[in-house]
Amino acid sequence: MNYRFIPLVALIVVVGSLTTVAQNTTNSKQQTKAAQVKKILVRDLDETFDGKPARATMHEITWEPGASTPAHRHPCPTLVYVLEGELETQVGDGPLLHLKAGDTLYEPTMILHSKTRNPSKSNRARILAIQIHDRATKRLTIPEK
Repeated sequence: MNYRFIPLVALIVVVGSLTTVAQNTTNSKQQTKAAQVKKILVRDLDETFDGKPARATMHEITWEPGASTPAHRHPCPTLVYVLEGELETQVGDGPLLHLKAGDTLYEPTMILHSKTRNPSKSNRARILAIQIHDRATKRLTIPEK
């Protein structure tokens, strides 16, 4: 058996599980304007990243209606799966993207990720972000100055 792919299989299982979790209702009178970040998984991997021992980290990020995220970068590749709602975002100098539930996005290492917001006035947006990075990395999000 090739054990190298066990972490990838685990990530796929978690993604599948998250898509079946019951939805929380949003109280539109208690909206916040900042995204909420919840750590789902931190797992040391057998593989290496840039020649160093690797780690996988998964976060669930939720934007209430009208909420946004300041421009930032990630020190590692980031894979995004939209679980719920819609988001607008821009990666690097690319066009403004309109993502909806079921869409995916790849953010290359250290590319500027900006203009991320939930354009809805009534529905929240939720994503699963998966990052593979070296174990020594302390900050997975670097705010743009």
